[in-house]
Amino acid sequence: MNSRIRLPKQTGGFTLVEVLVSLMILSVGTVALSVLLLRSAKQATAASALVYQTAALSSEVGRLSALPFDQLAAGTTCVNVTTGPFLHQRCAVIADLSAKSKRVTVTVTPTGATNLVAQSTSFERGFAGTSNGTNPLNTP
Repeated sequence: MNSRIRLPKQTGGFTLVEVLVSLMILSVGTVALSVLLLRSAKQATAASALVYQTAALSSEVGRLSALPFDQLAAGTTCVNVTTGPFLHQRCAVIADLSAKSKRVTVTVTPTGATNLVAQSTSFERGFAGTSNGTNPLNTP
């Protein structure tokens, strides 16, 4: 009897080393993508905070520019906003330039844990009425 050991035929599969190398490459790529995802999430949060700050500044400027000239009292008014998505302090400084002109400066300072700096803007308001209290557009 002729007993020979038969070896199995070679099949075209992957070796354990090839599988480990491919898993290593996949894991390195996943770590790189997760770093990019975290960085983009931080940038999105910072951009959102900047949009909220600009909206708060614009809202206060719009409110103050809509007030009648007589209701703009000289001085400083500050409001702390402690609710909502954007915690901040909003200050308005009104200065008399003359009897018919005032300068309004609005500053929004973030109080939450953001990397934003204070943002401010100023504008001038003038009184367009006549000295006798009549509308200058109603002339005969």
